[in-house]
Amino acid sequence: MSRRLRASESPSESRIAPPEPSAALETARHALTAEPQRRGRPSKSTAIRAWLAVAIANGEFATGDQLPSEHTLMARFDVCRATVRQAFHDLCHAGIVSPHQGKGYYVSRLTAVHNLERLQSFGEMMAPLGLQTRSVLIEHAEVPASREVSEALRIGIDDAVMRIVRTRIAGHTVVSLDISYFPVDIGRPLAALDLANEDVFLLLENQLGVELGYADLLIDLAPALPGHAALLGVTDSQTVFRIRRLCHDNNGRPIDYEHLYARQDALQFKVRTSRW
Repeated sequence: MSRRLRASESPSESRIAPPEPSAALETARHALTAEPQRRGRPSKSTAIRAWLAVAIANGEFATGDQLPSEHTLMARFDVCRATVRQAFHDLCHAGIVSPHQGKGYYVSRLTAVHNLERLQSFGEMMAPLGLQTRSVLIEHAEVPASREVSEALRIGIDDAVMRIVRTRIAGHTVVSLDISYFPVDIGRPLAALDLANEDVFLLLENQLGVELGYADLLIDLAPALPGHAALLGVTDSQTVFRIRRLCHDNNGRPIDYEHLYARQDALQFKVRTSRW
């Protein structure tokens, strides 16, 4: 399976060891926990969905777990059934919860939607779900450019590049493993910034003054490489999405060559096409 927008080649990559386990995020879904005011207080349905969303993000309810029943939540929050159902409706609409007829509501596996019609950062991609995002920085190091990296970034073979490796996390879920290569004039100052809590695109634009223009992408399926499987929570050689992305600045200079790996159940793609 392959969807070609513009072609980029695959660089060789060294084996990457998994990091130490990380703590869950302290808060969940910004959109759900943002409480509309009614006479100075949040609505009861907002309070219920915020409580559930935070509990899910903190790992109190894992993927596939059954959530408290409508009756339990009615008693806990002293509300009617319609109020509880409104809270569940909002969670289902956000893709966080799924209903099972006759059984109740269960925590859904997080699935992000990558809009291929625009160049998005990870945080921007996750915004429709309202989940807070972060990264675990596994590596940043200067390495010699392989042939593929040198061709992508238009530099010499074995010229130094900055390689940055991170897992991207939304809520309590690892969504992707990102392996990025930058020319050293950009990569060195970038590596000194807050890569754990900020999107690279925003750091480039807001901190380094780099205006992003466009990207070439190649999307296909590939077996998880040694060292990648544990980071993504899959078995060795399990098939995952592989996105090869070459980002250019507004002047057309290639500045960021990436391999993005994601579980097939964690990512969907969206694009609008015209007839002619």
